Amino acid sequence: MLLLVLPFLIPKEKYLAEFEREATALLGVPVDIENAHIYFIPSPRLSVEGIAIGQSQDITVQSVTVIPSLWSLFSSSRTFALNVHQPIIKDSAMPFVSKLMASKSNTSTHSSIEVSQVDIDGLTLIWPSVKLPMFDLQVVFSKGMQLSTAEAKSEDGQLEMNIQPNEAGYSIVVNMDDWLMPLSHPWRVNQGRIDMALVNQTLDVSSMSLQMYGGTINGHAKLDWQKNWQLNGQVEVKDLSLATPTKMMNPNTYLGGSLVSKGKFSANAKNADQLLNQLRADFVFTVNQGVLYGLDLVKVASLLVKQSAKGGQTQFDTFTGELAVSGKRYHLKRMQVSSGLISAKGDVQISEQEKLDGAGEVEIKQSVGLVSVPLIVSGTLDKPLVYPSKAALAGAAVGTAILGPGLGTSLGSKAGSAVSGLKDLFGGGEK
Repeated sequence: MLLLVLPFLIPKEKYLAEFEREATALLGVPVDIENAHIYFIPSPRLSVEGIAIGQSQDITVQSVTVIPSLWSLFSSSRTFALNVHQPIIKDSAMPFVSKLMASKSNTSTHSSIEVSQVDIDGLTLIWPSVKLPMFDLQVVFSKGMQLSTAEAKSEDGQLEMNIQPNEAGYSIVVNMDDWLMPLSHPWRVNQGRIDMALVNQTLDVSSMSLQMYGGTINGHAKLDWQKNWQLNGQVEVKDLSLATPTKMMNPNTYLGGSLVSKGKFSANAKNADQLLNQLRADFVFTVNQGVLYGLDLVKVASLLVKQSAKGGQTQFDTFTGELAVSGKRYHLKRMQVSSGLISAKGDVQISEQEKLDGAGEVEIKQSVGLVSVPLIVSGTLDKPLVYPSKAALAGAAVGTAILGPGLGTSLGSKAGSAVSGLKDLFGGGEK
């Protein structure tokens, strides 16, 4: 009866207020607790509910159960195990979490209270533009509350992470098995491994190896948030089949073939949620034995009429070029498409609103000669428009009337394009 009644006699509000003050001083950010309960049956334990940490509730926890080791209750040093239920951690909590981890790893001060193990279920990480699965996490500490090991596993079993301490900080290994990437278009990773090192406020990705869509993606990167958030790295792609991932982005116009690419990327932002908006990248690429679905370049160039490029397909041997990324803007430069029937080149820019703006030229090999047609690219990613320029159409009509189809059409379209280019030079051109 005493064990049942005693919890109601303890002034928990006084202890909660004192604990909030001490936790706030330790973390350097506000800590609020809604309620707490003490139980003596079946064993002594403390249940704390409704925890919020940070100015903007950067970390929230539904409940934490503190279970003391019975033997430690009779010694000068108390040992506890913690069960944490459904914590939510925002990316804004990273600075003071890493600061706390760094201070713990650099101190050897003995404490009369130690945590032996932390079991977390239903951990949710909130990162802008990224949808991550829930995790279960187990952390084991040695004497002096030094991290011994930490293991995390997604509830769907597709992602596993192991953390081990080392002299400088922590080594982190992430393994993936049939994992859907947490992006707006969920690409699938068949097998993957990432090796990282966390030292103070720097995350060094020394090695990344992903097997997906019949090819591999390898690279390395470094993320630093000591002052601003800074990201830089390199990536290399080999023999990646493009049909499935590009069809996710646009089921009407997409690209097939085998991709080979490499390049560098970087970003610098005040906040983590601005990193993607500040991304800068440059890649060179080659697509071998591919098909451009939803666009027939031969038909567009042959008909010589302004039309939307709907339906059909263009087969090619190689497609090369460069991709420059600036935030949400993209620039496809020096594109070259070649096959037995056609060759094409051009530049296309894609705005933040996914609008297309570009120009190119298609050369078609015909029995009467080589027909060359300048093209204009407009519309959007969902509904691209590809058609001959106005000047090329007018020139082609005149050339055909004078010299006949084939050679006359080709010379006329080139002449019309050249006249348009001279107008552009003096600021009076039109497409």
